[in-house]
Amino acid sequence: VKIPRWLHEYTGRQLNIKICSGTEFPEDLSAYALILHCGGCMLNPREVACRMKRAGAQQIPMTNYGTFIAYTHGILTRSLQIFPELT
Repeated sequence: VKIPRWLHEYTGRQLNIKICSGTEFPEDLSAYALILHCGGCMLNPREVACRMKRAGAQQIPMTNYGTFIAYTHGILTRSLQIFPELT
């Protein structure tokens, strides 16, 4: 409920959101403009890396819930200040 609401508030648009879970991650990602991924801690690192590689190969941006939340709430830049090489 919160993530779709924050997406709508941030973009000002009604978005078509599809939710997948477990092994439902699609092979063809061309229908998507963005992947917000959660549950990486519930998968093995190889599966997460495979999903990231698939998204990258299809040029679909992918991020996790934490980064998305920090960005849309305006705290990502501030939270990265402790890593000057990243800002």
